[in-house]
Amino acid sequence: MNRLKVLVLCLLTILMITLLVACNTQNQTPAPQTQPSTATQTKNQNLEAIYVGEQTCQYCHQKSKYDTTMHFQSFKPLISYKLDKTYGQVTVYDGVANNAKSTTVDLKKALGVEMDSYIVAQIPKEAGFTKQFYRVGKLVKNPDGTYKIENPGLVKGTQNWSAGDYSCAQCHSPGMGGAGAPDFTVTCEACHGPGGAHVAATTNEQRIATMALPDSKTCLKCHNSDPKKDSTTGTTGAIITTNHYGTRDWTFSKHNTTGEINGCLTCHNPHGTNVSGQGLRKDNPNDICATCHVGKNYEVNTIMWENKSDPNGHITPDHSFNAIPESATQINPTTKNVEITNPAVLDTIKKVLPNLFK
Repeated sequence: MNRLKVLVLCLLTILMITLLVACNTQNQTPAPQTQPSTATQTKNQNLEAIYVGEQTCQYCHQKSKYDTTMHFQSFKPLISYKLDKTYGQVTVYDGVANNAKSTTVDLKKALGVEMDSYIVAQIPKEAGFTKQFYRVGKLVKNPDGTYKIENPGLVKGTQNWSAGDYSCAQCHSPGMGGAGAPDFTVTCEACHGPGGAHVAATTNEQRIATMALPDSKTCLKCHNSDPKKDSTTGTTGAIITTNHYGTRDWTFSKHNTTGEINGCLTCHNPHGTNVSGQGLRKDNPNDICATCHVGKNYEVNTIMWENKSDPNGHITPDHSFNAIPESATQINPTTKNVEITNPAVLDTIKKVLPNLFK
């Protein structure tokens, strides 16, 4: 009797299993596709706007000779300079607000030095200054090679130490200028954009897709090439060939207007310097020209003349490549600006930049 019960139970179990298998076979539901949640999608989108900093980039990308470039050296820590004495706290006034408020700044804790000239510091919020970052000191080189720190300016009519607005930050310290990068100088993300999505990528295809490749437009955001009106003189309609930002008059060069070359990156190497410390792809500039102009031997100093009278001391070669020859200009002895005076050249500029003449 017990054996019969066991046999019946076994048969019933087998029957139930068979029915379950049959049902599952007939009504099998496809496995659900794994979809990222809204939170995950938002997180991935946000990664694109996250700056990770140069140190993170270096885990995979070696800097090679990037440390030698003017980009990298545009902002250095104060300890890079041998000071003539120990400098401590100074009282600075808000130069932007014309002596409205003052605060104390410890020069030893400054963020760094811009272009070997200005010491930059972050002003505490509680000080109530108009802006966040200021030039709180100026480096001056002594005859013995050491540096002293002077005030970057005085409050008008007083001997008060006036902190100057660090308006140069947008180009010289892009992260500090509002991009959000943790780096104070011009590093990878200043040109390639935020690297959050690139770092988070798990395949080569994703890494390539998340890395922005700079072009001339990227360079010209800081290295403006357009001339401007000479607002420092009373000369009506005077146009000056400014070189504060570099690439002077590239706008009018056939290299630019024909679109036949890869812009700035054809000649310039943003990741290193040549034997002369220049950001060029070859040691001899003529060798770069010969890459396209076979058999030609240009006098680079002639076709890329320099404005040695620039009031800011930024000596950048002309990049119009004779579209605006030096003979078409004259030096204004009052302001040291180089004014474009040749009517034919002025007409060329007017055609390209009509708003400049309004």
